[in-house]
Parts: sequence; C-alpha cells; structure tokens
Amino acid sequence: MVPAGDLRLKLRDRCDGPCGRGGSSVATIIGFPAGKLGDGDKLSGRRIEWLDLARGIGIVLVVAGHAERGLMAAHIARAASWRLFDFGLYTFHMPLFMLLAGLNVSGSLRRGRGDFLRGKLWTIAWPYVLWSLVQGTMLVLLSGMTNGHGDWTALAKIAWQPISPFWFLYALMVYMFVVALVGVRARVLVPLALVGMLVSHGLDGDTIAHQICHQAVFFVAGVLAADRIRALPARPGLLPLMAVLWGGAALLVPILGEAPYLKPAALPAAACGIVFVLMLARVLAGSVVQPLFVQLGRASMTIYVMHILGTAGARIALTRLHVPQQAMIYWIVCTAVGLGLPWLAHAILARCNALAPLGLAPRKRIAPRRPPAVIVMAPAGR
Repeated sequence: MVPAGDLRLKLRDRCDGPCGRGGSSVATIIGFPAGKLGDGDKLSGRRIEWLDLARGIGIVLVVAGHAERGLMAAHIARAASWRLFDFGLYTFHMPLFMLLAGLNVSGSLRRGRGDFLRGKLWTIAWPYVLWSLVQGTMLVLLSGMTNGHGDWTALAKIAWQPISPFWFLYALMVYMFVVALVGVRARVLVPLALVGMLVSHGLDGDTIAHQICHQAVFFVAGVLAADRIRALPARPGLLPLMAVLWGGAALLVPILGEAPYLKPAALPAAACGIVFVLMLARVLAGSVVQPLFVQLGRASMTIYVMHILGTAGARIALTRLHVPQQAMIYWIVCTAVGLGLPWLAHAILARCNALAPLGLAPRKRIAPRRPPAVIVMAPAGR
C-alpha cells in the first residue's frame, strides 16, 4: 500500500555552533584566538586560572600598598624602610594591573564597538561613579577620623578629578574609548603610548593626567602582546634573576619629585616587576596556594573598590583600642582586613546575585532567541 502522503521535513533554522558558519572554538568564544592558549593553561569556565592567580597577587600588593600609605600618613610607619618599600612596590604593581586589563580587549572588540563600549561602561564607568560616590561620602562623614579630609565638592569633581584610588578605573575607561575608536592597531597604539610616556617625563605629582600618560604603555603592551603573555612558560629558575633585575632597575630610578615611579626612568623596573609576578603566577599554578589567589583574583574588582574602607577602618579600630603602634602589626592587620572584608562582601553579593547591579561583574548576556523551526509538509508525488 502506498502511503497517503510523504512527509518531507525542511527545518529552517540557523546553526550558531560549530556545525554552522558562525561556529567558534571555545578559545574564540572567551576572547582568546584559537590555538593561542599556552600549554598547560587550565580553563576554569571561561577564564585562564593562572592569570586569575596573577590578578590575585596583584590585588594583594594593591591593598598592602594602600595599607602602608595609610600608616605613613598617620605617622605610624615612620622608618625609611617603609618609604623604600612604597617606592619599589609602586614601580610595578599598578602597571601590572594595566597590562592584565589589556589582555582580553581584542576578544571583546570582536563583538563590535558598540557592544564593547556598552560592556565597558557597565564594568568600568558605572563602578567608577558609584563607588566614588560611596567612598567620597564616607570620607566626608568620617572627616577627623581618617587621614583624608573629605568635602562634598570632591564628589562634584569626579568627572575630571578622581577620588583615590579610582583613578585606575578612570584611566582604564579612557584607554577603552581610544581602543574602540582606533581599533587594535599597533601602528597607532604604540606611538600614542610612547608619546604618553614622553609627556609623563614633564609632569609631576600623582595626578590623573600623569597616570594616564605613564600607564598607557602597559595597557597597550597587554593588548598587543596578549597571546605571548598567555603562552608564558613556567620557568622557576628565572625568578631570582628577575627579582635581581627589578631591584637593580629600581635603584637606578632618580628619586625626584612627588611620584618618581611615574617617570620614564622607572620603565625598566616596571617591566622586570611585571615579568616577575607573571612568572611567579605560572610557577604557583597547581600549588596549594592557587585556589586562594585565584579566588582573590576573581574578586579583585570588589576588593579594589572596597579595600580602602577596610584598611582605614582597621587602622581606626586599632588606634581606638589603644593597640601599641607597631607599624608591622598594624600593616599586617590592615592588609588582612582590607582583603578579607571585601572578599566576604563579594561572596555575599554573589550569592544574592547583586554583583552585576553594583558594577562588580558583567551583566549576563541574553542569547538572541532563535526563530522557531518550520515544518513544511509536501504532498507525495504521483
């Protein structure tokens, strides 16, 4: 018996996965060109763990540096060794973060300039504004208890005069606008970064203009050398050499002006310090401390915007409790609190799905809805 009809199914649908023209490997989806991941790199979801580990080391250095500066401003840390520590640390720890911030720019730009800028406005500009207002308000309310003297006019100036430490987000947003405008083109970005470095030689003080000019070269290095950095091999034998090179380069920097670490002469020390931390992260990958630093790295944005409140609060509490002003003890406690409280806040906010609204995580991307499958029934031929 011949069937009354022959069903021919024609599914009209797009295949956006590996089976279709829009297919991409996992490496391309996360912003890393396919085939460019370093040997042994472990992906945790969409991230390379050893780079999160490097961010974790970096955020520890940031908090330690601001804790130390708070103690010096409060005349608790007075020894010359603290000033030496401050100078050495500031030669490379913020350039390290600028370089790390540039690593995923190329991958993000592949989604288009509009999508790129919308994402950066949410994850950089919005937390800059929100947390500047939060910290600025706290400084005003706590005037007399902290080292700073806050006033309401500072909040009105954040469009051109960032409240410390939010200059980093301000400068980073400037770089993102430039990259969105000119693209990832070495023949444009390298001259701009070099001009900025030269201009920084004529500037003084820890101003936003000085920071933008000096730090640009590290951001550009992260953008253009992203693949090489991700493929960095683990060579523990080179760590002592890089430490010695960093120390020697730092000693050659003239201690002139308010911020000598923002001068072109500090560039070799910054480069050696950055390479040392990256190599250290590669060596520590897979060790017992990896989970700790990876988690700190993934919470680094939350820690960055909140840590000043933690370090200052710890210092005030120790003083009010009449704890003997031993600089080292104060520094360890302030650093631990500056890391621990924001880290705890990050975990609580993550559990409450509140990180993204506060600018501490990207908004979830809603996948476009696929058109429904259409079943076309054709009558059987005679």
